[in-house]
Amino acid sequence: MKIFKCCMALAAFFMAVASSSAQDRLNPKVGDTIVLKSYCQVKNTGSFLNNGTKTLANQNTFLQYLEPNVKYMINAINDQTVDLVALDYQPLSAKKLQEMQKTKPEAFDKSLYYNGKIYTILRSEFNDSAIRKPKEDTILSIGLLTLPFKARPQNDFSFDTEFNINTTLNVRVYELKKIKTSLNWQFGTGIGTVSLNASNAKGITAEDSQDVALLSLSSGLMLQYRKIQTGIYLGVDHINNQQHYKWQSNGKIWFGFGIGFNVFKISLGEDNKNSN
Repeated sequence: MKIFKCCMALAAFFMAVASSSAQDRLNPKVGDTIVLKSYCQVKNTGSFLNNGTKTLANQNTFLQYLEPNVKYMINAINDQTVDLVALDYQPLSAKKLQEMQKTKPEAFDKSLYYNGKIYTILRSEFNDSAIRKPKEDTILSIGLLTLPFKARPQNDFSFDTEFNINTTLNVRVYELKKIKTSLNWQFGTGIGTVSLNASNAKGITAEDSQDVALLSLSSGLMLQYRKIQTGIYLGVDHINNQQHYKWQSNGKIWFGFGIGFNVFKISLGEDNKNSN
């Protein structure tokens, strides 16, 4: 039974990993926000959205190539082409543009070329160059965690290796972006089982043993590389019928080592603009 429960926990964990990895792959839909990795040739002369405002300054300013690292929204997907609309740029004043050109002579007011305009590129170029826009950087994320063992000091540091799986709130406290690694503080809650017997529960007779469900509360320091997590934790467990079983570790501290996976980030706002 213990082996079966451990296998179920691992299966749930790896299914979450596979599901999250699948979500990372670009499956374009109208309304998605993307960036291009390279320049893409424009296949039309440009057109305006219904709510795009034509002015003397922008009506003849269209690009021949779309730039990389600009945030675009997918406006339409066709068999051979894709229509893109850049997220709006804040128009530059003449003074601001002059200041920018002092250090960057090629600078120009991108709002005149992008705002409210539809550009069409080949579907093949889009497939090669488009990547999903990274979500707004946030220090918060949600993860899954399992602890291969828990050490309980109140029972001569006995080790439990029972089934458990936990949901965690991750708070990033330090990050090394170059190596995609971060240090996080985690808070978690989960479910599991524990084996009760006469040595750890007064309500169990010498000839008997019982696997009972428990609820865990935990916290700890976690090191994350990309989406894989490992950390050290402390927490408490509570079983359902403590009054009957009289488990000696109920509500008492344990220490553990865990492995986990970052499922998704929590966005605190929407980044819906480009910046010059």
